[in-house]
Amino acid sequence: MSRRTRLAVSIACAVLAIVSCLAYANHVRDEAERANAQAMERYGGEVATLVVAQRTIEAGEVVATGDVQERDWLSSLAPTGALVSLDGVVGREVTVPVAEGSPLTELNFRDATQMAEVPSGHTAVAVPITERLGISRAIAVGSRVSMYRSVEGAAELIGSDALVLAAPTSSGGDLGRGSVTIAVLAEDVPAVLAASTSGDLRLVVPASDVTEESRDKVRRNKDVPPVEPSNDKNETEGA
Repeated sequence: MSRRTRLAVSIACAVLAIVSCLAYANHVRDEAERANAQAMERYGGEVATLVVAQRTIEAGEVVATGDVQERDWLSSLAPTGALVSLDGVVGREVTVPVAEGSPLTELNFRDATQMAEVPSGHTAVAVPITERLGISRAIAVGSRVSMYRSVEGAAELIGSDALVLAAPTSSGGDLGRGSVTIAVLAEDVPAVLAASTSGDLRLVVPASDVTEESRDKVRRNKDVPPVEPSNDKNETEGA
């Protein structure tokens, strides 16, 4: 290939690259303009009034008037589902945390009551959440918990590996602490209900490396009486 030909090919590649970059830039600009137009249509102008958190609001907290405020926000930067009225926020329970200075959206109040399927051989039991129960209202659906009966300073294992099927509702308001629904083996239901009624039920969340085998080992060790020291040596010396 001659030098002139190589030069022509190089120029053609450069022109093609410039045209491709311009086409991509136009595509990006068109997408941005389309998104901005949609945001303006949704909120009625270039600037929207959104509800913004004045402090970090954790999951399980009910939004109070002092926790949020209405603030002007560029429509093009407003997140999808952003809430525009204090009336739509105050008194509702947050299920997904929101950071200070961030707009609140419907995602922060998504329903946490969708119950998972009850596993085979198990029964769904709703347990009132109290300060003594040992778990948070914000416990995630699908978590595994162990159940204990605590009486006079002693704890007795009722059952392990119970599945959280449903967390408290997000309807908020002054409705107490709510309840959590767990999947319990059929034979453990009477003990769980009795302990819950008496206020002695405790739920704990084990780490992922705490297996059923390790729990069985702990139970077996508790059932084995302590081994007394052997006196064979003394008897031999005495003989």
